This record gives sequence, structure tokens and C-alpha cells, in this order.
Amino acid sequence: MPDATTHRALDAVSFVEDDQGSIEMELVKASDSTDDVMEIVVASVLASLSIAVSPVAGFLARAGWGIAFFDPVSLFWIAAFLIGGRKVGFVSMVAGTVGLLFFDPTGIGPFFKLVATAPMIIIPWVLANRSEHDRKGMYLSDTKAYFISMLGASILRLCIMIPVNLIVVPIIYPFIGTFEIITFTLTLNAFQSFWDALVPYVIVHKTPVYDKFGMW
Repeated sequence: MPDATTHRALDAVSFVEDDQGSIEMELVKASDSTDDVMEIVVASVLASLSIAVSPVAGFLARAGWGIAFFDPVSLFWIAAFLIGGRKVGFVSMVAGTVGLLFFDPTGIGPFFKLVATAPMIIIPWVLANRSEHDRKGMYLSDTKAYFISMLGASILRLCIMIPVNLIVVPIIYPFIGTFEIITFTLTLNAFQSFWDALVPYVIVHKTPVYDKFGMW
């Protein structure tokens, strides 16, 4: 059975009759709309799964202002990115964020999650896009390249989330001290970044998922 690479190269086959009346097989490039539909499907499915698993975080301990010690929703957003690229990842992330607003007890948690997860998509995408690999998504299948990109993404994440928490948290929870905010933000985002990087990578690139469904 042909793999996903073959399907992308041979999108369709048609049979045409030449001037002599003989039948010949001709390759036909599938329309871009087919790719768009597949991207929307993957983004929607993984966004839905991220919303479906969100109650898991509700059963886990949280910091004083509601930040979860572990939140699995971003695993699906990053998996969407690894499968379909930047657009699929961001559509899944934004759709998941909107859906989570109906269930999150803090009211601001989904926005924090979106801001924290965005670097985990942006940095790997930038490095993959600058690579010379024919399929940019396959660049991130290399363990060294992937985790170097995720290390840079984690550092950027901390550089963003520490100031964001220092600004927002005291407004909502004035009883939370600066040291506590920095300590929890640093520790929990570093911990979450590790799982955000590891789990989607294992699922997408250490299984046949990318070979069968990869779109970039």
C-alpha cells in the first residue's frame, strides 16, 4: 500500500484516450482545496480532543492563582503542528482555546495556555522552515534538531510567561507575592515544556502517524 508521500506525489489518476484511440493513464494533481479540507479536519479533531481531556487538569493540584501543575491540552495542539505545520497547529490551538473558555474555572487559563504554547510551535516552525529538507515537517523528526528547537522554544516561553504572570496575577490575586509568582511560573512552565516537547514527538514521529498523515 502506498504511503502518505506517494499519495501526495500521485494525488489522482485519470484515464484519457489519445488520437489513436488507445487508453493512457495520466497523473492529475489534486486541488488545493483537498489539502485545505484535510488541514481543517486534523486541526478540528485535535482541538476537540484537547477540550475533551481538559477535565483531567481539574483533578490535579493547582498553584495559588489557578495555574495547573500539568495540563494535557497543549499536547494535542503541538501534535497538530507536527502533523500539519504552522497553520494546522495554530488553528487547533485557537479553536481549543475558545472551546476551553466554556469550561475553565479561572476564566483566564485558556489565554495563558495559548500564550505559553505559541512559542512551542513558532520556534520549531521557524527552524524547520529555514532547513534545506524537502519536507519541512520531516526536519523535526530528527531528535537532535527537534529538541534543540524545543529548548529554544522553552526559553522563549519562560521569557514571556514570567512577565505576563507578574503583570496579570497581582491584579487578580493581590495576595500572591512576587517571589511565589516567579517560582511557580518558572517551575511549572519548565515542567510543562518538557512534556509538551516529548509526548507529541513520540506520538507523531516515533510511530507511523507522520508517514501516513503528515502534510508538510
